[in-house]
Amino acid sequence: MSNRVVKTIRSAAFVVAAIAAPTALAGATSTSDVSCGSSSSGWNVPNGAIVLSRSSGGGPVTAVLDAVGEYRTHSMFSHGPGGQVTHETMYTPGTTGWPTYCSTPINPGELTSGYPGAGRINQGGIYQYLYGGGGSLEYIAYQRSRTSAGYDTKGETVSNWLLNSMPTVATASRQDGGQTFYRYKGPNGYPLNYVLYQYRDLETVNTGGAGWNNGMVCSTLISHAQYRAGFPAIDAYTYNHSLLQTAGNSLESSVENECNTGLGFWKGIGSTITCFENICDDAGRQVRNCMSAGRCDTDDGSIWSNIYNNAATVSRSISPDRLGGWSGHPYTGSGVSLWAYDTSNTIQWNSGGNVYGCWF
Repeated sequence: MSNRVVKTIRSAAFVVAAIAAPTALAGATSTSDVSCGSSSSGWNVPNGAIVLSRSSGGGPVTAVLDAVGEYRTHSMFSHGPGGQVTHETMYTPGTTGWPTYCSTPINPGELTSGYPGAGRINQGGIYQYLYGGGGSLEYIAYQRSRTSAGYDTKGETVSNWLLNSMPTVATASRQDGGQTFYRYKGPNGYPLNYVLYQYRDLETVNTGGAGWNNGMVCSTLISHAQYRAGFPAIDAYTYNHSLLQTAGNSLESSVENECNTGLGFWKGIGSTITCFENICDDAGRQVRNCMSAGRCDTDDGSIWSNIYNNAATVSRSISPDRLGGWSGHPYTGSGVSLWAYDTSNTIQWNSGGNVYGCWF
């Protein structure tokens, strides 16, 4: 089957080799997420390949990408079978205290500057991130750098740049101080944050710059690495005003619903403090303000109304599906990622031995 035909078919969930459930270590932080765990083996993903995934647990990014007709929600970069993994993410923010809890329930600082941001972790850390805490994946697969002529070594060049040229700082895990991972520094010399506003506007990240609040997200980090490693930039995609409206409303509804049901990214909100109102709608507006305008400290509805009613407003970003050449995004020609031409390759956890590690 030709690559063109294959790329038009939405992939079903791929079989992942079963391995032992991770051993998790909880700790005292302002998040309910568990950082540390083990994998009984490592993945088989080649050096220089990207890994694209979709969790089954919902969350704000899933809500936004579903609303614009895209499927994959996270992107990672492999430094070889059983080796380190580069990605950009954030733990679930904690909540604020009384009385701000009842109007802006999500910790504004943790929502604004997502932690750990851009980092490099081991196989135990990435397995805990993907599968720990009872989580599961709808989809996970890898793609190698290639063109119509076949596979090439361009992905390995990007890998070498990340390992040898992008500055890092060794960082102790917030839940197990005996474990270390590496946080990447941006062009300004400071560790990169995970910034939800990147889904609204990636600014100049794909051409070597850093976004607002020294931020990137998973897919814009990989676009940044491609350019900094000496390859042409991945063109950002513009989502029109109508798609921006749809995505924003879907985001607010998703956060509110997951908060009300105690599921997904915002599980636990509203379980410890009683307010005179349902705080889940406040949480929904707060997250929407954060992603659409970089205003993570307020649930003021006028912020979104001003965006919604301004026909000139659009979103400009690079998503995981754009990296992979899926959901109508180009997989050949200029302005595409090095990995877009490849199809989905099955991931197996069959490399190396037991590894323990932490993702923050």
